[in-house]
Amino acid sequence: MPKKPFTAEEIAAQRERIMDSASSVMAEVGFHHLSMRKLASQLGMTASNIYNYFPDKETLFIHTRRRGFDLAFADINEQMVLASNPTQALYTFARQLIAFAQRYPGYYQLMFQPPLLSLDETESVDQEVQLQVERLVEEWQQHLLSLLADAIPLLAERPEAAQKQLALFFVASIHGLIDSYRYRALPLLLAGLDLIPDDVVQEHIGWLLNMVERQAEQPA
Repeated sequence: MPKKPFTAEEIAAQRERIMDSASSVMAEVGFHHLSMRKLASQLGMTASNIYNYFPDKETLFIHTRRRGFDLAFADINEQMVLASNPTQALYTFARQLIAFAQRYPGYYQLMFQPPLLSLDETESVDQEVQLQVERLVEEWQQHLLSLLADAIPLLAERPEAAQKQLALFFVASIHGLIDSYRYRALPLLLAGLDLIPDDVVQEHIGWLLNMVERQAEQPA
């Protein structure tokens, strides 16, 4: 009896399973050292089976990066609706970003520290998916700028370049906090801590918000 073909839902689930595993592998060994054969072995399938879903590493990478943004937005938006004011919304955004990075470190790294692809490698990437990822990256940045402007109304009076600089300061500091915990680069400061505690997250965001607010109050 011939094997029953997979349903659309089963195909989607298998693609997601492959991307979940690939995100972790690429984050650990890097895109250029990813072996489809080793990835297949980790998944309990053959490399040729993976190629049925993703024809090459570049396609797998770009789809995996897009899935990371989709997952992050879903997590963040689910919590954002519970925020009662702009300041709480900004806190929620930052807390959920940190929580996402700790839950999905592989996806987070591919989203915000993507590998540099060569010209030959980028030519094989589906351009429509690449554009989708670029739109998600743009949307994420615009969302951050909007949240900061809502939480700190004076920020809207600053030049656009200054707004972007302060937003960069805010998110880069959060990114640094995430990386410090992930890579254990500061063992003395992080002794005994496996995850970023809620009180550390809350205080860190508070410090950043106060700093941005003070800078927004400065004359243009």
